[in-house]
Amino acid sequence: MRKLIGKSVGLLVVAALLLSSSPTFAAPMPEKKIGVLLIGFGEPEKYDADAYVGWKNFLSNYMSAGMRMMGMSFMYPLVKEMMLPMLDGGTLLVDKDDPFASGPKEHPNLIDAWGRPYRGKDYRWVSIPEGEFPMLGPLFSYYLATDGRGAGESDFWEYFGLMMYGYYQYMDNHNPGDERELGLMDEVEAKLRQKYGDKIIIGRGFGAARPGFPDFRAAAEELVNQGVTDLVLAEAYICFSEFEHPATEIEQYLEEKGLDVNIVIADQIGGTRPFSLGVAKKVAEELQNIPQDSDVVIFLSHHGMMNFNMSLWGIGYDWTKEPYHYRAKVAFEGAKKAISDLDVVKDWQGKIDVWQIYAEFVEGIMDPGDAILSVEEAAEIASKQGYRYCIDIPYEVGNSGFETLIGLRGCWGIEPPSWQEYYESGLRKYRSTTRYDGIKVIITDGWIDGAVEGYYKQVLRAIDSI
Repeated sequence: MRKLIGKSVGLLVVAALLLSSSPTFAAPMPEKKIGVLLIGFGEPEKYDADAYVGWKNFLSNYMSAGMRMMGMSFMYPLVKEMMLPMLDGGTLLVDKDDPFASGPKEHPNLIDAWGRPYRGKDYRWVSIPEGEFPMLGPLFSYYLATDGRGAGESDFWEYFGLMMYGYYQYMDNHNPGDERELGLMDEVEAKLRQKYGDKIIIGRGFGAARPGFPDFRAAAEELVNQGVTDLVLAEAYICFSEFEHPATEIEQYLEEKGLDVNIVIADQIGGTRPFSLGVAKKVAEELQNIPQDSDVVIFLSHHGMMNFNMSLWGIGYDWTKEPYHYRAKVAFEGAKKAISDLDVVKDWQGKIDVWQIYAEFVEGIMDPGDAILSVEEAAEIASKQGYRYCIDIPYEVGNSGFETLIGLRGCWGIEPPSWQEYYESGLRKYRSTTRYDGIKVIITDGWIDGAVEGYYKQVLRAIDSI
C-alpha cells in the first residue's frame, strides 16, 4: 500500500516537472476593434415636438457642464430634479403670428412649447419685465393656461422652448445647422467606410438628443456594447472647449457604467490646413467685389467664451484658462496665415487686416481687461481707423442658423429676418450687407469649404494613433 502511494506521488512529481519545463501559453489577447463616434450639436432643422425635446436636452447639457466647471456638480441633480419641476404654473403659450409680442391680443393664435395649437379659453397674459435671458437673449412675455400639455412640465423648459420657437419663425422654420452638420458627417463617414470597410464601427451622437438623434453618451455605450476596444471620439466642432466638450462627459459616463474601453479624442477642425484654405477662399471671393484701393478689415467671428476669473468671487473657476481661448487662437492663426498668403491680399493696394472676434461673452464684466474684441468693440475701432469695408466670416459657428442668423446679426444691429438667401453646392446659404458707422459690412455665409477634409484628416490621425 505504501508502495502504491509512493508510486502515485512519484507520478505526480514527474508530471509537475514536465509541465514546468514545457512552454506556457498566455491567454489570447482580445481582438482590437475600433469604433468611431461622430459627435455633433444636432440643432433641429424645424421646430416641432421633437425639437422641443432636443433643445431641452441641449440646454440641460450646458447647465450640467457649467456647474461641473464651477465645482458644483452636486447641484445639477437638485436643480434638474427638484427645483425646476417646482416652477409649474400650467401651459405657457405664445401667439404663433407674433411670438415675441410686447402685449396681449384679443384673439391670439396660440401655440404651446411643443409647437401644437391651443384651443382652450382659460388663459391669461403674463407680462415679463425687459431683461436678458442668460446666454440666449431678451426676455419675452407670454400667455399662461391652467390646462394643456404643459401641466406637469417645468415652466423653465417651456419658456426656453417657446423662445426657440420664436427664433425658428424668424428663420422660416428652417435651421440650416441640421443639414450642414449631417452633410459633414455623411461625407466623412463615406470616406471612412471607403478606406476601412467593415474594419471599424461608426456611430453618431448628439447634444440635442431626440428621436433619430441619439444622445452622445448612449451612442458611445452602444459602440462599446458591440465589442469596441478602442473608441475614437470625433466632435464635428471647429473649436473645442471644456464647457461644451462631450468627450469629457462620455469618458465619465462609461467609467461610471463600468465599461472598459481605450478612448482616443480626435482634434478640432479649426486650424487644419484644408479648413484654413477654405476660409481664405471665402475672403478671396468677397474681395473680388471691393475696389482694390479700399481699406478692408476681415472679422473672423467665433461664438465666444467668458474671459474673467470667477474664483475671485469664490465660485471656483477661472474662465481665462478655459481651453477654448487657446483652441480659438489655433483656428484663427491658421486661417489668418492662409488669408495672408493669398495673391489678391499680397497685391492689395489699400490697407487690409484680419481680426479675431468673439460674438458673445466678452462685453463688460465678462472680459474686464478687454483682452478679446467683441463685434461692437472691433467695429468701433475699425471705424476710427478709417476702414471702409468689413468682411465678417462666421467661420466657427457657420453651421448654426441660430448663432449666425439671429445672434451674430444682432451684434451688428440687424433685426431678423434680414438676409439674402441663395443656393450653392446644394446648400441654402445666407448673406447680409449693412452699414455700420461709415463701414460697409458684409456678413458671409458660414459654410467653409475644407471643413469635411479637415474633419476627416483629424479622425484619420486619431485612428492611426491606436
